Amino acid sequence: MKRIFIITALVLLAGCSTQASRMADCRAQGISKDACYIVEQNRQTAIETTAMKQAMENSAKQYAQTAKRVVHVRIKGIDIKIFPGDKQGYIESTAAALDEDNADAQVYRKGIFTAIYYKRTHKVVLMRNGQIYGRTAV
Repeated sequence: MKRIFIITALVLLAGCSTQASRMADCRAQGISKDACYIVEQNRQTAIETTAMKQAMENSAKQYAQTAKRVVHVRIKGIDIKIFPGDKQGYIESTAAALDEDNADAQVYRKGIFTAIYYKRTHKVVLMRNGQIYGRTAV
């Protein structure tokens, strides 16, 4: 069993090389030290650029997934639009203040109206002057 692990490790590490060994190979081909150094720097820059590009793409995809979610309901003629990922809410097309945000719900308030979006059950409750005015599932 140990032999399999050792052989596997040797096969995996066979393609790896250190910066010093790459510089030595470059110098062995008769190329100047400065040119070898520039080639190595370009190699490292290319790797870092590729990693940064991939990270930015992943970040953009993740943001797009959260930004796409929109909760848009109408309760008794009152239009409510909530963007949970951006933590923005609108009641009657006017920005509502975010009063509370926890794992269960987001609470938005505008004038006499309070809209509560329950994240886990995907329901919206509209309150008017502190009393339930209406509710709906998203």
